[in-house]
Amino acid sequence: MPPIRQRIDITAIAALLGAIISWGTIPVMLRYLACPTRVPDGFTANLVRYPIAAIACLPWLVWGIRRGELRGLWLAALLPSVINTVGQTLFAWAPYFENAGQLSFLLRIAVVWSILIAFMVFPDERRLARSRRFWSGAILAIAGFATLSYPRLAASGGHTLIGLTIIFTCSLFWAFYGVSVRYVMHKKHPLVLFSLISAYSSVGLIGMAPLGDPSSVLELSTYDWSILIGSALLGISLAHGLYYVAVQRMGVAVCELGLLIAPFISLAGSHLITGETFTHVQWLGGGILLIGAALAMASRRSRQARPPEPEDKLADTSGLTD
Repeated sequence: MPPIRQRIDITAIAALLGAIISWGTIPVMLRYLACPTRVPDGFTANLVRYPIAAIACLPWLVWGIRRGELRGLWLAALLPSVINTVGQTLFAWAPYFENAGQLSFLLRIAVVWSILIAFMVFPDERRLARSRRFWSGAILAIAGFATLSYPRLAASGGHTLIGLTIIFTCSLFWAFYGVSVRYVMHKKHPLVLFSLISAYSSVGLIGMAPLGDPSSVLELSTYDWSILIGSALLGISLAHGLYYVAVQRMGVAVCELGLLIAPFISLAGSHLITGETFTHVQWLGGGILLIGAALAMASRRSRQARPPEPEDKLADTSGLTD
């Protein structure tokens, strides 16, 4: 497993910010489409969205085949592809039970599972468990996230048992997805890997399309088609590709903490576009969240002067350091 880069990595930070912004806008787009007169079910949404995203990534797949980048990946990529297919199915159905704001916030519980699983699987990420800076950032980020989200969730209501079950299960699959991607990726080109996973995932999602109402997309307006295609390119092709780049260079734990910012992006965009107001408490929570995420990202650099520790010493997480 390649070690996480232990310096300020502009490419990784830019990739993570791009994924955050992309995923911050998608719940609003999917919620708009999630109605009987547009896209009546999640199976139909996936029938269109994922194949379009896979086609957009096809040049990377062809390039990878020509360069021999896919050696060892044809079989290994099946693991994250299956996890992604299940997670994407649940994600596509979630907007039919929860509004965009609730969905964006509730899905981010995945950060807890992601950090725990990453610490168990990857020795280089487990070293972060000794970093006071990482844990300070993690606590601040989660506290800011809770401060930001609680007023929204408490005021909105309208939760359903089915909706909450879908979102909770989806968060588990997203956590395993991020870890499995890094586990399989090694030093392979991240965009080549995603092009293969998106192709595999498309096969599974197309296979489930008859469970929905595929013919309904023929009645979509030009504007609705543009939203549907845009959500595929922005929320799948671009967001996943950038996320893969960030995970390879920064690790799962730090990236997942960074993704806590995505709901804040959703609310900020809604504030600018629709005039939705923020309370002072929400602004405070958003600020704390940003500071915590930045501190967690900075924790990688604080360990660059320390040589890698033998793996047999990593299980002892006593004696936290900076």
